[in-house]
Amino acid sequence: MRLLDRQLADALQRIRHGSSPDLIEKAKQDERHLLTELDRLMTRMRAIEGQLLQIQKSATRH
Repeated sequence: MRLLDRQLADALQRIRHGSSPDLIEKAKQDERHLLTELDRLMTRMRAIEGQLLQIQKSATRH
């Protein structure tokens, strides 16, 4: 997740300070891709946390 955060920060920096419209557009595409990847990672993390909570609840019942 830290790597994605750094890459996203880099893309945002390139959007703000890009030297040409083509480079800015590439940075925007990178940003969209990275946000998709970050969303996917966060969704996986929430799913795993949910599974762990279910395991913990079933373990405390026995």
